[in-house]
Amino acid sequence: MPKRLEDVAPPPRPGEWRIRFGTSEAATSWPEMCAQFPGNSHEAWERMRHSPTERTGTQKPLAGPLATRQVRGEELAQWQIDISSGARLIYAIDPAKRTVWVMLAATGHPGATLAKGKRSSQNR
Repeated sequence: MPKRLEDVAPPPRPGEWRIRFGTSEAATSWPEMCAQFPGNSHEAWERMRHSPTERTGTQKPLAGPLATRQVRGEELAQWQIDISSGARLIYAIDPAKRTVWVMLAATGHPGATLAKGKRSSQNR
């Protein structure tokens, strides 16, 4: 079972971004997400590995209070990839270390991106 601060396998090749688990929850839920949505999870892994800051219809920076997160003493930008209509992958980016920190791998829509029972337009 993967653990917090461990790499999301396999290790990066030259020029690729390193992907690590930023929380125990992400490390625990990642295998479940991969089992439930294998194709979309692999595509998300590829995006994080090669182009974590590319804005697409399903990959975008978070806004408002979720726009940044403290990771190992650094304030990092947070992004989201929509895995399915409900599942989300939230990650923080450390460009100086070319590291992507997986903070949440939710097989259902995470409540933190909800604003008063509705999706916040800032997080779409």
